Amino acid sequence: MNHLTVGQRAPLSNLAIEDTAPVRLKFTHHSPIEMHISCFALGAAGKLNNDDYKVFYNQPTYPCGQINLIHYESQPTASKGIQAEFEVCITRRK
Repeated sequence: MNHLTVGQRAPLSNLAIEDTAPVRLKFTHHSPIEMHISCFALGAAGKLNNDDYKVFYNQPTYPCGQINLIHYESQPTASKGIQAEFEVCITRRK
């Protein structure tokens, strides 16, 4: 299992995973302030090409279907923090 830090950018090719299998990215964060968890698909220049390539609670699907938000819990409790789970499948096309 790979662990990423908050704000870290990591190309999937650096994570030693197969691009044909779906990958689940799970995030949990405990914070006293309101925050949102998002997944950005960056272009070759390392920048977001268009707002359509952000996946978050209000836009749960990437335009071509490769990234989907499959679980989101924005109200933290004493026992669990804010949670988001994304499924990434690079080879999937709509």
